[in-house]
Amino acid sequence: MVLPEMRTSGLSEAERCFEILVEFVKNYHVQNLLLDSSQAEVEVGEASYNALIYNVSMQLKETRLKKVARVVSSNVKLEEMAILVQGQVLENNPATYQIQNFSNRDMALKWLTEPAYIS
Repeated sequence: MVLPEMRTSGLSEAERCFEILVEFVKNYHVQNLLLDSSQAEVEVGEASYNALIYNVSMQLKETRLKKVARVVSSNVKLEEMAILVQGQVLENNPATYQIQNFSNRDMALKWLTEPAYIS
């Protein structure tokens, strides 16, 4: 999934995109998910971004998801926010899926096809 643009004026659209994503993962028992942030545009406040991504991540913990591969952005600020949220999600036990960041889709897809190991 290519991440939707997140702008203050269209934040509800991004929220709806993520709601659809979570519904899809739940309804189709998705185990591996590729999120492509490489072209993501985020023009919302840090608190709004963190709250949205944290909530989506916590909802995904209630699914059969095993692995999330994320293609990173060249936007340093976006990556700082993403790493912060990832840390918060992983700290909230129990860890139900693995998250890895990658610089390109090929590496991400390779990792997704390997067996998942949750400690």
